[in-house]
Amino acid sequence: MMKIRILLIMLVACSLVAACGFQLRGAGTELDNAKIWVLSKTPNSNFERTLKQRLTSQGAKLVDAAEDSQMQLAVVGYDTEKRTVARDSFGRASELELIFTLKYQLLTPSMVTEGEPETQTLSSRREFAYQRTLESGQVNEQQRLVDDMHQDVINRLLLQMATTLHLKPHS
Repeated sequence: MMKIRILLIMLVACSLVAACGFQLRGAGTELDNAKIWVLSKTPNSNFERTLKQRLTSQGAKLVDAAEDSQMQLAVVGYDTEKRTVARDSFGRASELELIFTLKYQLLTPSMVTEGEPETQTLSSRREFAYQRTLESGQVNEQQRLVDDMHQDVINRLLLQMATTLHLKPHS
């Protein structure tokens, strides 16, 4: 009897969570064989290779021409900025903040207008303590944080792309 009660409580809880529209982070990013054209200035950079890999792993088909696509993604630019947040007693950086910013344009056939598409921005931030005694490990830690920020921005971009594709009117 106790097992049935627990099972019933879990079933009700799961139903309530599903009914309110809750989705796990990253859920809803399926691109359902959408044909996507990616335009960029540096197609072989780490970030853009990762972006293209994630697009294909989420079900997108990358095409070579804009007219063959359902969505066009133009990578306008991206940059990683490093800021000093705190200094030690000698005036050297002891805590750093890394900020990765992506500027891009999304365009679907239903969004075509006379003017240039709106440039949008996504950014991600990470902070870490910088220790001079571990300088060689700090470089690896910074790269790991930059890669993590790339993944974070790509996840949000894919979610926006999937939402845009699923909201457009079907003909």
